[in-house]
Amino acid sequence: MERPVYSERLTIDTYGFLPDSREFWKEFWRINTISLYGGEPTGPIDALPVRPSFDRNKPRIPVLIELGEDWIIQKMGVSYKRYIQDADFQQEIRRACAVQLKQDLEFYLKPKVDTASLLHGSIYGNPILYPEDSTPTLEPILHTAEDVKALIHRMEETDLSCAGLVEEFVRRYKELGKPYRWRILHDPTAVHGPGTILGFLFGISEFLLFLYDEPELSAALIDLVARLTVRYSRMIRNLTQAPFTGVGVFDDVAGLLSPELFERFLLPAYHYIYSELAPDQQDDRFLHNDAAVGHLLPYFRELGVNGINPDPDTPPSYIRKELPRAILYGAVSPLLLRNGSPAEVFHAAKQCIEEVGMDGGLVLTTAGSINMGTPYENLLALCYSSYRFGNFT
Repeated sequence: MERPVYSERLTIDTYGFLPDSREFWKEFWRINTISLYGGEPTGPIDALPVRPSFDRNKPRIPVLIELGEDWIIQKMGVSYKRYIQDADFQQEIRRACAVQLKQDLEFYLKPKVDTASLLHGSIYGNPILYPEDSTPTLEPILHTAEDVKALIHRMEETDLSCAGLVEEFVRRYKELGKPYRWRILHDPTAVHGPGTILGFLFGISEFLLFLYDEPELSAALIDLVARLTVRYSRMIRNLTQAPFTGVGVFDDVAGLLSPELFERFLLPAYHYIYSELAPDQQDDRFLHNDAAVGHLLPYFRELGVNGINPDPDTPPSYIRKELPRAILYGAVSPLLLRNGSPAEVFHAAKQCIEEVGMDGGLVLTTAGSINMGTPYENLLALCYSSYRFGNFT
């Protein structure tokens, strides 16, 4: 099959400062890959861990562009429901999107099986609601203390390999035949944190009320969730041949708790999850929490978190002060990245670089995921800021 012939220039609005040379962006992505993965890859980057070293021994500050299912669905103009439920259609759309991104931006889209980030949460048996044109959700199943007691009893004996979406995910993953690693988007080494799991089970407001009304039963449930998280993660890794240690914990709901509630209820679960799934000092202890995170940073330091994708409102300099050896994946607002001008994105990224970038512990990306509708030019403005201001050599 003949290779497609592309124009020498990208079809973008340069806004008077963005390069549109295809050769420029080919070279940008090549150097970015070296900075992000620690050297010139000898093969596909799909399964390489997205965890650069915390040092200046790289060409420049790496940029992480992870385009999730909602961005792809909107870009390609397809049904959310069909994309999530129809495995063949999903991969057809991802392949078509990958071709378009290569043509439009010289950007490489990694392989992935998209489950709307519901895989881990689905093991508890929540009904899954699939709207036609928005993100699927898990319907809460806990409403009373008796519901909680029954769930604890039921889940102690559940075969997690047959629970929820697990069998379907594993089937799709093996059929894809391409191991992959992501960072801010889920891969087989990612889990939801206990706060988010309880948000799935109760609904967020009801979960927070239950902590006050039934503190002892809440503690018992959270203990179960922690143990099941470890069981689930080990099972998924075995079934997908993913790395056995290192973990990314995704838990926006934890940021809604006060320090006192977090310490009392969630901190023991976090200790257990990280100690079991990332037992060694060099293991990856990543945290995604794009709710307010500043008030919990001392606990994350205690937990040994060495990589964080935080909220857009906590100053990067404060995060660096509280987590001095954690790689910061951020911290440009995803709303600014979607709605701002390229110049605004460029200067927000420059500010982040100036605050925390030059110690070698920054991966320039959004504080949270990249929202659907984020334009090409704003993604390139984020990248171009690193090119202009983030060089180490």
